[in-house]
Amino acid sequence: MGKNDNDKLCIMIIPRTAKVRRLTIPTWLPKAIVIAIASIILIVALIINSIYSSYAELREMYTAKTTEIDELKKENEDKNTQINELKAQTDKLYEKSVEIDNKLAEIDKLQRQLEKMAGIQNSSRSEGIVKSLKLQPVNSLDGLQVLMDTLDYKEKELQNFIAEMEERLEYLETVPDLWPTTGRLTSKFGTRQDPFTRGTSYHEGIDIANSVGTNIVAAAKGKVTFAGYKSGYGRTIIINHGNGYTTLYGHLSKLLVSAGDRVEKGQVIGKMGSTGRSTGPHLHFEVHKDGKLLNPLNILK
Repeated sequence: MGKNDNDKLCIMIIPRTAKVRRLTIPTWLPKAIVIAIASIILIVALIINSIYSSYAELREMYTAKTTEIDELKKENEDKNTQINELKAQTDKLYEKSVEIDNKLAEIDKLQRQLEKMAGIQNSSRSEGIVKSLKLQPVNSLDGLQVLMDTLDYKEKELQNFIAEMEERLEYLETVPDLWPTTGRLTSKFGTRQDPFTRGTSYHEGIDIANSVGTNIVAAAKGKVTFAGYKSGYGRTIIINHGNGYTTLYGHLSKLLVSAGDRVEKGQVIGKMGSTGRSTGPHLHFEVHKDGKLLNPLNILK
């Protein structure tokens, strides 16, 4: 054998019937095959490890995304629930706005009727503002703001109206326009024939005749400034009503109030009689305004 024969491997194949065959391969080839197989196994292991690592990372990302998606779904469900609740509230506000609109119209109508009855010219009312704040059905935030502005304006207007009404009613309580008694009007205000002298005289009030003991009431609220006997008038009551008004009630048979008392409109203050210079049971009633005599028939209702 030569030198190169030592670097080779000889493989003999001996079949049963055929001729023996000999296969010669270099000695480095098995080593190369083993190294190649080991390298392939290593590469495959590295690839598998990389794939596993990528899979684990992707699995983790998938889990995180799934959790995020679930949270987004829940948040979306919560938003839908809130939207549905807002829609329900909007529907209720719409119905309420229509109801309030009708109520405000009724209140406005009643307010105008009360103003007309009380003789009030409401300076706080402004047609322009009412029109500009005309209530609309609530179907948006702007509509809700209009509703709130309208209610706020109407509340202030009603507060002003109530204050004016209270002031007006308080004033009306001091106006002596209530008939002080019942009976027959026997003598009017002004020039008349004197029942005693038969001459012409000036009658400073009106006379209302009825039976002795008939109730005499205050024609308006006020403070009693005199309750006693007055020459010519007999038992007399004088009431100061404020606002310049005073009233006098003469010829009474009985006094039921005293000087300094405060009386209400319609309160019984005495009984009809015929005391003083009188021809029979009746009430002599006078009205003064700022110290001047007024015809009671121009005030009494």
